[in-house]
Amino acid sequence: MSEHPEQTQLEQLSGQIKDLFDASLQPCALPELDISLYLLEETIEDRQFSPEQVETIWANMPYWAFAWSSGRALARYILDNPQLAAGKRICDFGAGSGIVAIAALKAGARSAWACDIDAMAHVASRQNAQLNGFKLQCCDNIEEAGEVDLIVVGDVLYDTRNHGLAKTLFAKDCEVLWAESRAQTKLSEYPPVAKYQAQTQPNIGGFDEHQFIHIYHHGS
Repeated sequence: MSEHPEQTQLEQLSGQIKDLFDASLQPCALPELDISLYLLEETIEDRQFSPEQVETIWANMPYWAFAWSSGRALARYILDNPQLAAGKRICDFGAGSGIVAIAALKAGARSAWACDIDAMAHVASRQNAQLNGFKLQCCDNIEEAGEVDLIVVGDVLYDTRNHGLAKTLFAKDCEVLWAESRAQTKLSEYPPVAKYQAQTQPNIGGFDEHQFIHIYHHGS
C-alpha cells in the first residue's frame, strides 16, 4: 500500500531539516495568531554551530522552517484588520512557510497563493495550510497567480537589494501590504500604518537584530 501524499511531503520536509540541522520538524503553535506551522524544533536555539556549519546552513537555508518576525507581524496586522483581506484574492510573495497567506485565509480571503522560488516552500505552505484547515495554491512567480487584489510581503523588502523588486510589485494593479524590520528603509511616500514587536521562531544566531516591525500599505 502506498503512503499518503501528505505523509510523503512531510517526510521530504523533515528530511531536509534532518540533513541540515540534525534536528526535527515539529508542529508549533503561534498563540497570538491562533495558527500552527511545521517549524524547526525550538531546542535548536540552544545549539552551538561551527562557522562551517553556519556557512552551510545559510547557503541552504530552509526559510519555510521558521516563523520570521516580519511575517508574524504582518499576519497579526491582517488578523487585526480582517477587512483588508476579506473576500479578496491574495498573493503571499516570498511566502516561506505561508504564514501570511494562512492569516489572510483566516481573515476571510477568497483565495490565496503562496509565491516562492523554493519548491520546498510550496510543500511547506500547503502542509501548513492543511494543518490550519485551509487550502492554498502555489506558484514560482507572481505572474502565475493571475489577477490578485492584494499582495502581502513579509521579510523580503526590508533588504535594500530588493527595492527594485518592490517597484515591480507596486506597479501591479492592486494593493501591497508589506512588513519591514528597519523603519528607516522606506519604500513608500506614506508613513507606516502599524508597528509590532515580534520574534522569529525558532531564533538562532541572532536573527532578530530588529524586533520592531513596521507595516506599510501601498495603494490604499
